[in-house]
Amino acid sequence: MEIRFQLTEDEFVRGARLGRKASSRSSLKTALFWMTIMAGLMVLYAYLRPSDSQAPEPIHAATFQAAVPVLSTSVTQPGTLFQQVGPFLVIAGLWILIVMGLVPLRLRYLYRKDPRMHGQFTVEMTTDFLSMDNTAGTSSKSAWNVYEGWCESKGLVVLTSHSGAYSILSLAGLSAGQQSEVRGILGAALPRK
Repeated sequence: MEIRFQLTEDEFVRGARLGRKASSRSSLKTALFWMTIMAGLMVLYAYLRPSDSQAPEPIHAATFQAAVPVLSTSVTQPGTLFQQVGPFLVIAGLWILIVMGLVPLRLRYLYRKDPRMHGQFTVEMTTDFLSMDNTAGTSSKSAWNVYEGWCESKGLVVLTSHSGAYSILSLAGLSAGQQSEVRGILGAALPRK
């Protein structure tokens, strides 16, 4: 079967995200890495933060005693709470900004920069191999054992290799029968993730 498509910027970004989710890299390793970084920053902050015993006590000219006894209550001032939690909120905010804002911007930049993404793809699939050609001048032919698996989402198919690299195929321009034929070839050749 032969399919032709041109990959749009939005399809590239969605395919890259899908490829990262389907790759063999463990999300647990990534989460443990960031948790270790955050714990290290918390320990460093606690070590470098000035303690309350280092602050000089104010000198009073005169001490007055109240006639009515005052009940002592422990009230945490908002300033001290923010001083304790504030740096971690800033670090978490920066991390969210990077993940939600800068990663998609980087993917869009990669799409715009790569001339291969702007050409028309011609993909030939058989039960033995996958061949991809591009009008930008790239060509590849590989057996199915090069790939680890495939996944699909919203008209995109992502083929993942054992190294974590991926190839994006757009099914948006295909009829329902052609899409099911592509799924049948992929399902017979590779496991679905």
